[in-house]
Amino acid sequence: MKPSILILMALAFVLSGCATRNDNGCDNVTCRPLSDSHHLTIWWPNDMRNGVQDYTQMPVR
Repeated sequence: MKPSILILMALAFVLSGCATRNDNGCDNVTCRPLSDSHHLTIWWPNDMRNGVQDYTQMPVR
C-alpha cells in the first residue's frame, strides 16, 4: 500500500477515537437540560419514547 493511504487511514482512526458520542442518551444528570422559566422539560420513560428522543421541551406561557 502507498504510505499516504496508510497515513490517511491512521489519521481517520485517531480522529474517530477523539470524537464524542452524538446520541440522545444521557448517562449523567449534569448533561440533561433542565426546565427554566420559559421551557418545561419532560423526561419520558423508555416505554413512552418516540424513537431515540428521551425528553421534550415545551414552551411555558
